[in-house]
Amino acid sequence: MSTPIYPSDLTDSQWALIEPHLPVYPGGRPRKTDLRQVVNAIFYVLRTGCQWRFLPKDFPPKSTVWRYFDEWRHDGTFELIHDLLRRKVRAAAKPYSPRTSASVDSQSVDTTCGGEQRGRDNAKNVDGRKRHIVVDSMGLLLAVLVTAADVDDAKAAAQVLGRLDGQPVCRVRRVYADSKYHNFALYGWVHEHAPWELAIVRRPKDAEGWVRLPIRWTVERTFAWLGKCRRLSKDRERSVSSSEAFIRLAMIQLMVNRLEPAEGIPQFLYRKAG
Repeated sequence: MSTPIYPSDLTDSQWALIEPHLPVYPGGRPRKTDLRQVVNAIFYVLRTGCQWRFLPKDFPPKSTVWRYFDEWRHDGTFELIHDLLRRKVRAAAKPYSPRTSASVDSQSVDTTCGGEQRGRDNAKNVDGRKRHIVVDSMGLLLAVLVTAADVDDAKAAAQVLGRLDGQPVCRVRRVYADSKYHNFALYGWVHEHAPWELAIVRRPKDAEGWVRLPIRWTVERTFAWLGKCRRLSKDRERSVSSSEAFIRLAMIQLMVNRLEPAEGIPQFLYRKAG
């Protein structure tokens, strides 16, 4: 299929970035399911917020799509594809230019009914979960952690920063954070476990309303990128593993479109009824 039917469909060049990294299992009967259509269906759910059971008939059955999604979020396929694409994006933007800084922040979002790890963030007046992310100087995702919304940012920071193992942070010398991360226990954890320093970026004195903080805007922009996906407008997942998987998928789709822009495809495509 070379002509996308839906805006979330992958073009041939975009599919070529993902297909080689999908797992292939030897033996068994020949696969009848088109994996490209499975990936398109997952991206359709991500972009539109569609429920699994309401997937259009153009895609494989919802049980098949969910089975592949469930398998790939648990076996590390999404992490593998995400990390490989991030490496390509970083190399294409500034080859041989190491990133020396990163940023950490959190975002509280409402949840739908049910699910694990839910709480209330009184400061934001939100009942749901909190997304903790670490991004590099380009705004690309390095680590993600989803917790209940009542978990303190500084307390969760040690856990999300601990997930930087294996990520391209060997040249990082400073991680920027806002005043919510001013915590002596966190400073002690960084001093003991991290080769970089934690720098707190504070609001100017007597500032009122929204203020663009230096360097910190990169992580805020990443949250804005995530907000373009309707599935992430709220946390609609029953498990935090699904929440983290959809955040990685949003970044995968962003990086795929950055590496291979889909030119000439309208933002919305409709097909005539009948």
